[in-house]
Amino acid sequence: MRRRTAILLPLSLVPTLTACVVVPLPQTDTGGEPARFLENPSGAQLNALRARNGLAPLSYSPTLQKVAQGHARDMARMQEMTHIGSDGSTIGDRIKRRGYNLRRGAENIAVTRRGLGGAMEIWTNSPPHLSNMLMEDVKEYGIAGSGNYWAMVVARVK
Repeated sequence: MRRRTAILLPLSLVPTLTACVVVPLPQTDTGGEPARFLENPSGAQLNALRARNGLAPLSYSPTLQKVAQGHARDMARMQEMTHIGSDGSTIGDRIKRRGYNLRRGAENIAVTRRGLGGAMEIWTNSPPHLSNMLMEDVKEYGIAGSGNYWAMVVARVK
């Protein structure tokens, strides 16, 4: 039996970075509604935060999950935290590319060695990121990580 030893570092030694962006796009209604309410474990923290602030929960979106996962992987490959993809894409481009009929969306990104909990803590303690997570006019989310890189996408269909 192998014994595993954990090494704990003071938070001051753990590098963390974070960024966010809100993307309002032109509105042309071509239909589409979010699926019934769904939640996955990564969204539990997000929806608990929203509930504490008197807001409705967001529904898990497999499409937004793919957007978040793709961007987290892209940032990990580039070893750079950025809202611009390696192909020059913006969050709006990436969402629309997946066929999501975007009305409004926002993206939070972070790099941390503390996992999703660390990313959520960073975003919660940053007013612009907190604002994205507490947007009243979004309905769905996707959250994903790749290595130390994390992406959260919140959005609403037209």
